[in-house]
Amino acid sequence: MDRIVSKPRPLRRPLCAAALACLVAASAVADVLPEERADASWRVYDGGGLKAQGPAVLVRKNFSDNISVTAGYQVDQVTGASIDMIVLGASPLHEVRKQKQLGVDYLYGKTTYSAGVQSSIENDYDSSTASFGISQSMFGDLTTISIGASRGWDIVTRVINAAHQKDPNFRKRVDRKTWSLGVSQILTRNLISGFDYEAITEQGYLQNPYRAIRYLAGPGSAIYLTGPEVYPGTRTSNAVAGRLKYFLPWHASVTGKYRYFFDTWDIHAHTVEVDYTEPFLNDRLIADLTYRYYKQNSASFYSDLFQFANQQNYMARDKELAAQDNNAVGAAVTYDFLKSQHWLVKKASGSLHYDYIMYKFKDFRDATQRQLPAGTEPLYHYNANVVQAFLSIFF
Repeated sequence: MDRIVSKPRPLRRPLCAAALACLVAASAVADVLPEERADASWRVYDGGGLKAQGPAVLVRKNFSDNISVTAGYQVDQVTGASIDMIVLGASPLHEVRKQKQLGVDYLYGKTTYSAGVQSSIENDYDSSTASFGISQSMFGDLTTISIGASRGWDIVTRVINAAHQKDPNFRKRVDRKTWSLGVSQILTRNLISGFDYEAITEQGYLQNPYRAIRYLAGPGSAIYLTGPEVYPGTRTSNAVAGRLKYFLPWHASVTGKYRYFFDTWDIHAHTVEVDYTEPFLNDRLIADLTYRYYKQNSASFYSDLFQFANQQNYMARDKELAAQDNNAVGAAVTYDFLKSQHWLVKKASGSLHYDYIMYKFKDFRDATQRQLPAGTEPLYHYNANVVQAFLSIFF
């Protein structure tokens, strides 16, 4: 049969965000431009039948005391078969995603202006994004306020066979707009607080062209049939987050974070995270421990098993829209193996991050258990391993 692909986009975001996060975090600093540096990393995500891995590089160069330019490139190789693909009888997935990004920061007094562009290309999804941000320090540098906006243009196509041939009659658009606001405040000598808000509007083809719903073959039937998903053409999401970082007397720190997400698809999600950081060996070695809990309800038009084919206007069976409770634990170590000037290198460090994520779905069932009547299969759950290795050189 033709190759059916269930795109693991939500799984890739943790892997692809590293380089972009460095750019955004650096842009939030006012008064002094970030140090010139080069970062190289390798990221691996393995879970739910899919494996995504690949390298990334990010380079920052300052051309004066006021201008800094950042360039990045990364590749994701995705292989395997998710539960969606297995249920639909699709062949294993094998594809490559390439992303390029370019950013510039301009420092004027205590204000940093940032602009950037990003392009991502894969077999059947092309994405382009332009962004702009402003960061301002005030009140004796005790307060930093950042605002940002971005616009994205995506093109969705559909692969119809293992040779990666595309359906010539299928080409859809997705337009995205993002607005963000961040405030960082030094409260005391040992306590720092932060607040972030983000709003995203999306319009266009928001579903996966390969995924399908399932519905009962007839009233009281124990078997099911499959049909295409149907999504709304718009989505607006909002997220607010707060954090507190406290520096402990023994030169360690503990950070608490909370994030609340809600959207027009009636999804409400809560994330709680606690981080502990402590340096060793005269600050050359830094260790981090993290625990994160995530909970969300299902979208208003989601169902694991519909009663009949056209039960409602919008119908989805994407597990990312299902109710779920997830736990994650992580550990990281960073070692500064060069802390003084050596030729052109000022300092260098390496770090290794590991996260173990436990996904538990509350209304998404393992439909691969075909020996059981439809709707009585066990709830789906799986574990994932995420490994990220970084090498940073400052010059």
